[in-house]
Amino acid sequence: MYTLSRYPKGGMDRLELNRMMKLWPKIMREVSNPWAKRFSADVWERHSDPVWLPTLKQAHFIRILYIEFVGRDEEVYLVED
Repeated sequence: MYTLSRYPKGGMDRLELNRMMKLWPKIMREVSNPWAKRFSADVWERHSDPVWLPTLKQAHFIRILYIEFVGRDEEVYLVED
């Protein structure tokens, strides 16, 4: 069993989950790994249940998928004088 030391950001609250779910359909379309496809579809189905919150491990992978997707769209461009 993993503890909070394995998942430093800890659990996910409903507000954070709802914020990530706004982009989740786009993330579901972008993933190519079969495991990630099943996982993202399962999360999308479960998030509509108002009492469901992801486990530590699920929250960890949700954040990873979200950050990878958002990071791809929001690249930093340096502007020189």
